[in-house]
Amino acid sequence: MKRYLLLTVMFLPIILMAISVTASVNKNRLSLADRLEYTLEIKSDSNISISEPSPPSFELFSFVNMRSTSRSSTTLSGFKVDTQHVRTYIYYYIPQREGSITIPAQAVRIGNKVYSSPAIDVTVVKSSPSSPPQSSPGIAPGFDFDDPDLPWSASRIEGSTMIRAYPARQKVYRGQPAVVSYYLYTDQMVRSFNLEGEKDFPGYGKSDYDSPTTLEYETVNLNGQRLQRALIKRLMLLPNETGELQAPLVHGQARIYEFGYLSQRVSSVPAWLEVLPLPKHNVPTNFGGAVGSFEVSDKLSAESISLGEAVTFSLRIAGRGNFNQFAHPQFPESSAQISSPMAIDRLNAGVEGSRTLYYTIIPKDKGKYTLPSLSFSWFDPDLGVYRKFASKEREIQVKGASVVSYFSSLLESGKPQNIRPLLSRHSYPAYRNFLKQIWYWLLVAIILAGTIFSAYIAWQKAKKRRNPEEYNQMRADKALKKYLDEASEAAKALSDDFYALAENGLMRYLSEKYGVSLRLSTLEKIAELEQKNIPAELITEMNSFIELCERQRFSPDKRDAANLMEDYQQLRRIVFAFSKKGHTK
Repeated sequence: MKRYLLLTVMFLPIILMAISVTASVNKNRLSLADRLEYTLEIKSDSNISISEPSPPSFELFSFVNMRSTSRSSTTLSGFKVDTQHVRTYIYYYIPQREGSITIPAQAVRIGNKVYSSPAIDVTVVKSSPSSPPQSSPGIAPGFDFDDPDLPWSASRIEGSTMIRAYPARQKVYRGQPAVVSYYLYTDQMVRSFNLEGEKDFPGYGKSDYDSPTTLEYETVNLNGQRLQRALIKRLMLLPNETGELQAPLVHGQARIYEFGYLSQRVSSVPAWLEVLPLPKHNVPTNFGGAVGSFEVSDKLSAESISLGEAVTFSLRIAGRGNFNQFAHPQFPESSAQISSPMAIDRLNAGVEGSRTLYYTIIPKDKGKYTLPSLSFSWFDPDLGVYRKFASKEREIQVKGASVVSYFSSLLESGKPQNIRPLLSRHSYPAYRNFLKQIWYWLLVAIILAGTIFSAYIAWQKAKKRRNPEEYNQMRADKALKKYLDEASEAAKALSDDFYALAENGLMRYLSEKYGVSLRLSTLEKIAELEQKNIPAELITEMNSFIELCERQRFSPDKRDAANLMEDYQQLRRIVFAFSKKGHTK
């Protein structure tokens, strides 16, 4: 019982996480000249550890190569953070013959559970691709031999023209690149050759290795006959089946000159190569299917870093082999975060050149970190044995992190920066959602209030610049509203209380505007105002209005409505005039 409980706990994260496996193709209907791209996509809401699935095999198609990618994305929906991890595996195939098939569902094992992709229907139809014609230089165009007005026919032409295919090796191992050269042999005046198409056979993938654009002739002897020979094409074949495999047949039209020009259709003679299985003894445990003649080297970018920084380990594989058909080596489990490799290729036809794999390593703790050995195994067809490269273990000194060490790399403008691939983790930390914190919304409110206040001040200044008269009138209205609101209401009601309220409100307004104490008498306030650089005519008008208010407060005669409203308008003019002076405390 305890045993089953332990297994349940071990696989509980895999059981709970949402995983989907889908499959798709670039075309459901394609021609013999097209290429099929079969894509397996694995999505999960948690990071998963999975080995690269083997390339699926199905009828009508021959496997060429594959590639894989991985990415992660995080979305915020309301107060919920969703993270999705995607692994994509793309397999490339070329059609071998016409027909229709159903690509079966592919099984992918993740943990102790098997997921299946949907089946897909694919149809292959006939095509007639063509390529640019090859020609020998310096030949002027002539007549078409098929012209019915010409007095000769094709049966009168003497000589022979043929295409022969020559594999560089008659025997190769499964996965070993094999070059097949196609030569045009002739004892006629072949001025140009138009390669129209190729017929493929099961058991290999292929790519163009060399395609000359002109016919460069050389004299050779073939079966005792002296002929001219020119290379028209080289193909690189990657056998993925054992046994006798037929090389592709090429065909096209030769442009022959004999009393004019004629076009003659030419097809290559069948050629075969024997594909041997890889030896089954002494196979390394980490063998990933690499076949070729390789030179392997490694390099570490730094041996001393600060905590939080990354170090890059590069593995360079150079030579000739099936670069697109073997899995990349992986580091064993360690205490550091080690990314999946990022490949940089410098290859010809996908089989010749170099591939550099970059691994990003981020240690989790300071101190001494031991980088484990990375091994890569391959089969060398020249020697007929399996070979292995293993990097030596290295110690990386990890110092404590600091702000200075973090920003020091940003100041080194001449130092090249690497684009690092996605780091693979078994689990991701649960980050706090700031949207649920009170202090976050308080900070947002303060920033928003400051923004609104700044916008209001800027609007006021802009309005003052655009229309000073309207701006001053607005300020005067605000002063009347704040200090003389009761006086304004009394004036509208035609009440004699207007004069007492008007005098009191006007003096409070001027006292606050110019910093005059309210404890002073009216005469003392006026004396203080005379020292504030206020125009004399404005002081005179204010004194006149104050005297009017004092007379009316104690006069037994009542002002009529017209005079009272006139006095109220005078009050408005005085306030407006003072508003134009601005604040002068």
